[in-house]
Amino acid sequence: MKELLLDNARVFLPDGILRGGLLIRDGRIAQVFSANEKPAGISGSIDLAGDYLASGLIDIHFHGSVGIDVQSADEAELRRLSEFLLTEGVTRYFATFVPADAQEYREAIQRVTNYIEQQDGAGQTVAKISGIHFEGPYVSHKRCGALRSRFFRTYDGDARSLDLFANARWPTLATVAPETEGGLDLVRDLTARGVRVFIGHTGADVETLDRAFEMGARHITHFPNALDPLHHRNPGAVGWGLVRGNVTMDCIADLHHVHPLMLKLMYQAKGAHHLALISDAISPTGLGDGEFVVWGERISVAGGRTALVEGAAQGALAGSVITMREAMRNFISLGVPIHEAWVICSLTPARVAGIDRECGSIEEGKRADLVAFDEEFSVRLALVDGEVREINS
Repeated sequence: MKELLLDNARVFLPDGILRGGLLIRDGRIAQVFSANEKPAGISGSIDLAGDYLASGLIDIHFHGSVGIDVQSADEAELRRLSEFLLTEGVTRYFATFVPADAQEYREAIQRVTNYIEQQDGAGQTVAKISGIHFEGPYVSHKRCGALRSRFFRTYDGDARSLDLFANARWPTLATVAPETEGGLDLVRDLTARGVRVFIGHTGADVETLDRAFEMGARHITHFPNALDPLHHRNPGAVGWGLVRGNVTMDCIADLHHVHPLMLKLMYQAKGAHHLALISDAISPTGLGDGEFVVWGERISVAGGRTALVEGAAQGALAGSVITMREAMRNFISLGVPIHEAWVICSLTPARVAGIDRECGSIEEGKRADLVAFDEEFSVRLALVDGEVREINS
């Protein structure tokens, strides 16, 4: 039995902040204690000197960073990505794929699957891949954004065509446009296979969205980007998502994709438990300004804003170069309480992805995926399954 005591911290619990610490036993949270209830007789102990202690950030929409794209990365590159993410406080993430042909999908899925299968026994403390998120290919040409529209598909009702997108071994997420040909049947059939279906890159009307909800789609991807703008006679996914209390949504808080006032509106309308932050980070993240090739397209990065360099969509945003930690800091700067901002970056994403029984909050029995950070939001210490890694010592 392996035990570790984390003491003298401000602990983020699902309903508030507690002065105290945690007892970790065999990679899981065994006890949450207040400052005057510290367990005795534990040999291994870390004094966090008043730092915050929270569940690790969870990124459910991540394409890449530090020059690496998850869709083309090999095992060593996936490890480098996972190391980078842990330094930013992310302990779990979903490798997110853009539309591709069947062969590219198969090769990417196999590489990521191989990595997932060996990551638990690799003996390294890095962020872990929880599953795959397919952003497309069943989305709308009218709301394609920076996705490669030449690879878009429609669904003909043949469930065998979904084999690529429904791997029962790992949690799978799929962003679809329900108004596309066969789209509602697609939502139903993916849901029946255990896939968490998100709505995105869509121009669907309210009636179609209601039907998609009945079929199993309960979440909206990078709201309100790649959706029809709100109109008083056609509210679309923007109005529908803001009003329906049982629909969750995620957003990119880089202050380029969404105006700060809109972020405040989303928070006020949905609350911390129905809103998630994502990075939507692409491979140039962490490399500074410049021009890069991403998914075969030239993309510029200037002052934290991405843009397509050429083509019909020249100047359009093309993913982000923000990290989850930076997104959280931006959200807090808007006046969101720090504890609720952490819910938006950890517990809500875990619930949306269906992994909240194991992670996403500090509760007894859950995996000890934890981050200690200071007042400046610098990560000092991270744990994945109870294994410790010092970040800024």
